[in-house]
Amino acid sequence: MAAVPFGGSAQGMLPGCRLENGSLQCVPGLTASPEKQIQVLDGQIDQGLQQEGHLQQAIQGLQRFVLVGEAREGALLKAELQLQGAEVDELDVHWYRRSGQGNWTLVESGSGHSYQVGPQDRNERLMAVLVVRGLDGNVQRVSSNVIGPISN
Repeated sequence: MAAVPFGGSAQGMLPGCRLENGSLQCVPGLTASPEKQIQVLDGQIDQGLQQEGHLQQAIQGLQRFVLVGEAREGALLKAELQLQGAEVDELDVHWYRRSGQGNWTLVESGSGHSYQVGPQDRNERLMAVLVVRGLDGNVQRVSSNVIGPISN
């Protein structure tokens, strides 16, 4: 099975191919139509992009960190967290926005445990990242669930 880098040319190679770990993997003789293969690849790319923005680190003592609220303009989103037995020196919540299939970007006006959804968030997705500095100076991060796309 030959691997083609994702950024390389995929013309004429989509039938019988799939995206694995950032490269296009092609298997000769697969009978699916090119349209079906493109749908499969799009789904795999969407999954990869979701994982790209998702931080997975364990924070000792963190039992819950979720966003609650409606995915609509004007709503107030709240980051609910529950820490138990953690030795924390500093705790911050940072808000991030993602439009379409782009990268997550820091929301400059978003800090604290709540965020007012505004017109700039329309059709985009939001998440929060909890940043904890322990008494030992170690910094750990974990991301919340994603809310969106934001509607009017």
